[in-house]
Amino acid sequence: MSNGIEFSVNGDGAAVLRVVRPASRNALSYAAQEAFAEAVAAAGRDESIRVLIITGSDGTFVSGGDLKELSRHPEAAAGERLNRVMSAALAALAELPYPVLAAVNGDAVGGGCEIMTACDLRLAGSRARFAFRQIQNGLTTGWGGTSRLVALVGRSRAMELLLTGRTIDAPEAQSLGLIHRIAPPDRDVLDAAYEWAGELIALPRQALAATKVLVHAAARLSPADADRLESQLFVDLWPSADHIEAMEAFVAKRPPDFNRKQTQ
Repeated sequence: MSNGIEFSVNGDGAAVLRVVRPASRNALSYAAQEAFAEAVAAAGRDESIRVLIITGSDGTFVSGGDLKELSRHPEAAAGERLNRVMSAALAALAELPYPVLAAVNGDAVGGGCEIMTACDLRLAGSRARFAFRQIQNGLTTGWGGTSRLVALVGRSRAMELLLTGRTIDAPEAQSLGLIHRIAPPDRDVLDAAYEWAGELIALPRQALAATKVLVHAAARLSPADADRLESQLFVDLWPSADHIEAMEAFVAKRPPDFNRKQTQ
């Protein structure tokens, strides 16, 4: 990848999408947005990936759109392009058949918060800060951030964060439910993310994918339809190799090895 986006896949099944635009505090230009979307598409095509980690660089996660560039394009078509590319890319994260983990290595501002909320799991550094500052630019969220924020923290808390654009620290973000974990102050955030990814990679792949489908479906399906989908996926997984391995391991009183087929 290029244009400020790095994408790599490690042999252990962890992939990393990193924003590297330090001169703009990792704000996304149009070219960077296109590259981000291309990286997400590449992640969807690579069957070796078990976890996708999204992170930033140089002490910043993502600062949203590159206002220096975008300010030169006040026309409606520019806003439509910005909305279309990133909205589709973030929606695609929910369709990936494995967990997407945000490693928030520093400040997440505006669209950076929207990227973070589109991830399934969120880990932040102890000094990370968060702000939905779209209101201060005369805008709303544009990449699906409002609905995701409401789902994460509730309507009342989302309303306050979006209307004020105030900055919150990592402990408050965790207390609100915006992030799951805070890395220790002496721990590199990406290293902590790799450790978490390793825990996920050790789990049964099909069950992880099915669970992700169920959680996302619960937000759009009726309770009855969600229950039917759950029953279907449960039955589908029952005869799977991973479930059989789990039962055999239980009987044999040994830890299950869900990656056994890859090491034989």
